Amino acid sequence: MRILIVAPMPPHPDGAGAIPILLHAQLVGLSERNEVTVVTSFGDEGGEADAIERLTDAGFDVLAADRRQPNTALKRWRRRLRLASKWLAGTPWRAAWFADPGIQAILDRLAVEKSFDVAVVEDSAMAGFDLPRGAATVLTEHEVLRPRKTAWDTRGAVSEWPSWAWQELDWRRRYRFQRAAWKHFDRVLAFSRRDAEAIAELVPEVAGRIRVSPFGLALPAVAGPEAQDPNTLLFTGNFTHQPNRDAARWLTAEILPALRRLQADAHLKLIGSAPPPSVLALAGPGIEVVADPPSVERYLDAAAVVIAPVRTGGGMRMKVLQALAAGKAVVTTSRGAEGFDRFDETPPLLVADDAEGFAAAVAGLLADPGQRAELGRSARTFAERHFGPDAWAGRLEAIYREACEGREGTASRA
Repeated sequence: MRILIVAPMPPHPDGAGAIPILLHAQLVGLSERNEVTVVTSFGDEGGEADAIERLTDAGFDVLAADRRQPNTALKRWRRRLRLASKWLAGTPWRAAWFADPGIQAILDRLAVEKSFDVAVVEDSAMAGFDLPRGAATVLTEHEVLRPRKTAWDTRGAVSEWPSWAWQELDWRRRYRFQRAAWKHFDRVLAFSRRDAEAIAELVPEVAGRIRVSPFGLALPAVAGPEAQDPNTLLFTGNFTHQPNRDAARWLTAEILPALRRLQADAHLKLIGSAPPPSVLALAGPGIEVVADPPSVERYLDAAAVVIAPVRTGGGMRMKVLQALAAGKAVVTTSRGAEGFDRFDETPPLLVADDAEGFAAAVAGLLADPGQRAELGRSARTFAERHFGPDAWAGRLEAIYREACEGREGTASRA
C-alpha cells in the first residue's frame, strides 16, 4: 500500500510522551511492506529537528514543516497573532499549535506529485487538513474526551485560576472539535474498547466505522536484575497531561503512605516532562522528582516495580507498555490496563483501583524478588508477541485495507 501519515510531531523512539514513540514503531513496521510518507512538523521541543534528520538519513520519507520559534521579533509577533486568532476563532489550542500551515503546503504538493491508497491522520488535532483526493481516510484518536463536570476542586491557588479557566474553556473546544472530526473519516481507530464505545455513544453515526487496535513500540533491551534497586518504584509521565498530575497526587497523598506502613523503605521516583510546581512540590523524604530527563531508560532499568495509578483519561498508557516491554513488574489500575486486554490471554500485570489494594500489590512485589522476576519475564514475552513494530503494523494494515476496500465499494456503487 501507499500510505500517507499526517502526524502532530516526528516519530522518535525516545520521544517525550506516547505519540512520537508509537509513531516510530508504526513507521518502522509499516515500511517493511509498504511505501510510507510521513508529513509532520518539528518545533523546539525534545530534539524534534534531530529526529527528522535521523529519520531522513535512515531512508524514511519524512517531510516536515518548521514550527520552531522564529528568529526575529516581527516573525515572532506574526506567529503569536496567527495562533491567537485561530484560538479566538474557536480552534482548540492543540490544533492551533500542531496544525502548522506549512503542513498543508506539503500536502498540496504531494497531491500533485504522488497518489496514496490511504491517508492516516494521527490525532484529531490534525483533522482539519485537506488530504489528497482518492485516498481512503483513517483517523487515529489518541485520547477520547468524554463529557465531564467542571472540576472546581482543581483550580489550585487563586493565582492559578486564570490558567485553570483557560484550560477549562480549551478542553470544551477540543471536546467539540473531536466529535466533529470523527464524522469525516472512512475509519476511526481507537486504542481500547472503552474508547471505541465512547466514540460510538457520542457520535452514533460513526459507530460502524470504528475499529480497535492497541498500539506498539520498538522493543528495548532488557536490563539484568543487577541493575535494579530493590526498593525503588517508578512512575513516568508527561505532566502537561492532567491524568498524570492527578495520578501523582493520588500516589503521594494516599498510596505511598499506605505502602510505607507495609514497606517502610520504599523509594518513589516521579520522572517526566514539564512537571508543574504542584508536581515539583511533591518531592520530599523518599520521593524524588526528575524533570525532563533526556531518556527514562536508566530509571526504568533501576526500578524494582513500575507503577501507573491513573484514574482519569482515555486511550492506552505508553508508560505501561514501556514497562512491560522492558520486562518490569507493573502495578496499575483498571484504567491503566485498558488496551492490554485485546488478546486471548490475561495481561501480565497487577491491577488495583483503591489506595490500600494498590499499596498491598506493590508491597507484595517488593517483598518477593521471585514474583517480580517471573512477572517481568511474562511481561516481556507478552510485549514481544503483541506490541512490537511488526505486530502493530499488521493490525494497522488490516484496518487500512478495509478502509480502501470500503472506499472502492462506495465508488463502484456511485
